[in-house]
Amino acid sequence: MIGSLFAITVRHGYILQILLAEAMYVLPWLRRRGDFVLRAVVGLVVFAPLSIALPNVVSWYVSGLFSAIIFALTLAFWMFCVRDRFREVLFCCVGGQLTQNLAYNVENVFYQPFRESFDWFGWLTLSIGCTVVVYAVCFLLFARRLRMVDDVKVEGRYVYSFAILAAVFTYAMQYLFQVYGIDRVWVSRLPLILCCVAGLCVQFGFVALKTESDERALLERVIQQEARQYETTRASMDLINLKAHDLKHQIARIKATGTAGDDEELDEISRIVDRYDSTFNTGNKELDALLAQKQLVCHESDVTLSVIAQGDALAFLRPAELASVFGNLLDNAIDYERTIAVPARRYIGLMIRRTNGMVSVRVENYCPGEPVMRDGLPVTTSGDDTRHGFGLRSVRYIVGKHRGVLNIGKEADLFVVSILFPNA
Repeated sequence: MIGSLFAITVRHGYILQILLAEAMYVLPWLRRRGDFVLRAVVGLVVFAPLSIALPNVVSWYVSGLFSAIIFALTLAFWMFCVRDRFREVLFCCVGGQLTQNLAYNVENVFYQPFRESFDWFGWLTLSIGCTVVVYAVCFLLFARRLRMVDDVKVEGRYVYSFAILAAVFTYAMQYLFQVYGIDRVWVSRLPLILCCVAGLCVQFGFVALKTESDERALLERVIQQEARQYETTRASMDLINLKAHDLKHQIARIKATGTAGDDEELDEISRIVDRYDSTFNTGNKELDALLAQKQLVCHESDVTLSVIAQGDALAFLRPAELASVFGNLLDNAIDYERTIAVPARRYIGLMIRRTNGMVSVRVENYCPGEPVMRDGLPVTTSGDDTRHGFGLRSVRYIVGKHRGVLNIGKEADLFVVSILFPNA
């Protein structure tokens, strides 16, 4: 009785392959518990005998459930070792199952036609070779994406339905192949290979779509929030400009009547007021208001702001989009210029013009150092990773939304952001 309970019925290394395949998806992404190593050791001590005994017990009553039982046991093992929710663990285990099935079926495509020519060592070499190659390819194409994306969101309803569908189809196909004795025909493995590849593509394709959809929604919210802040700032700037304009007239009248003796003091007051009364006339009212506000910030930070802009060329941008693009680009440039020790070198240039049927935007600022880039965007030096990261991502999102091209790089001592929009 005990001997039959712990009899090894599958000698292919299936259990080890499943654990390795699932670990390939779990370990780079999911959060391990604080005592992960201890839990892993204890879990393996419990899992090892159960993975042999439980399928044997079930097979006394129902056949063909070996793979399903091992899947359930590995799922419980990983739930014991990591801190994430069931649906994330299930997602990784489904990916591991599909990867192992893919490797096994690829192996059989090469093994079955020449099975009589393989000795034990040759079969083992083929099995290990196919497993290593398939696992490496799946890691590069699928598992690595989980680590590369900052915040992967998995929708529970999708994961559960996909897991059930993948399990039923894969296990049913394998069971039917064994029942009808066609599992040794190598051609029969091709549909299973296609199903595993399609399953992985669909599984991780949905993750990509979900992640991109969530990021787009978040960026839209950020853009709307920036637009509200811009409207508040614009209203304040309009009021300040109006008061500054009135104050300039009052100063001129005082100087004309000669009631004040110190013209130098009045001239100094006039220069200060000019900072608040500076206006732009680019042909785009939203851009003019934004530039006036940034000009004021530049004055306060001893930053030279040079603007040559055909603002009317940006009429296709919504006010919220315009405020997000130029607000973020200029804010990032101002933040960096404040770190330059010599005020005379603090410089920001903005150029907007139509050229060859396109709209060209160029924002440049003095930058003697070499910026650190990540995912095509510079890493902030201000310590505010959240605002800086979302700001540039929202710029890239808006540019892509309008079929534009965004380039970021260095030209001598200038950090340059260039955007090219098709002329709308």
